[in-house]
Amino acid sequence: MPLFKVGDRVERIGADVPSWLRRGTITRVIPHKYGVQSATQYEVDFGGQVKEILYQIELRLVESTPPHD
Repeated sequence: MPLFKVGDRVERIGADVPSWLRRGTITRVIPHKYGVQSATQYEVDFGGQVKEILYQIELRLVESTPPHD
């Protein structure tokens, strides 16, 4: 099971990047084809103009989206 889900707010870790590329929102989960959880990739939207695909180990949760009723 992926660590993050679509809609989660995440922060990049271990990278020297500009502040505007530091926090974003998960827009797509890309599971590893052999089920290796640490190799799961995520598409992260950094404000609508920039999207990047990052590995799970490059991200940490900032805040989770509340479940919908």
